[in-house]
Amino acid sequence: MIGNEEILFHLKQLLGENVTIKESPKSEEDRREALFIETISSLEHIWNTDNKLHEEYGIDLMGFTQNYYHVAENLIAMLFGYDKADIIWWWILERFDADDKLLGIETEDNRVHMIKTPQQLYKFLKKL
Repeated sequence: MIGNEEILFHLKQLLGENVTIKESPKSEEDRREALFIETISSLEHIWNTDNKLHEEYGIDLMGFTQNYYHVAENLIAMLFGYDKADIIWWWILERFDADDKLLGIETEDNRVHMIKTPQQLYKFLKKL
């Protein structure tokens, strides 16, 4: 696959030195969404693995991972604001009840949203 640098090099040879490559807003948005989905999936995996190790083997990694979670919490709050950060962390940590039933989130219009995937979470947050 040809990277942006290589494409830019060839375009400059053809068109001159004043050529720049700029991503379209659509591709930037697609990349933001993909990065969000990957990040949320990773955080969910880490959380589930930590809990599984604790429940099944009595291994408590919270003393070790607590600082990492704190950094992630701060970055999410900086990027999305505190209200959306609260929703993100609720989705990662608390969206299932004790019987593993998916819980919904109620919005101010009294609608309950059942958010099953990180992609649905991303789209939900964008609408807020």
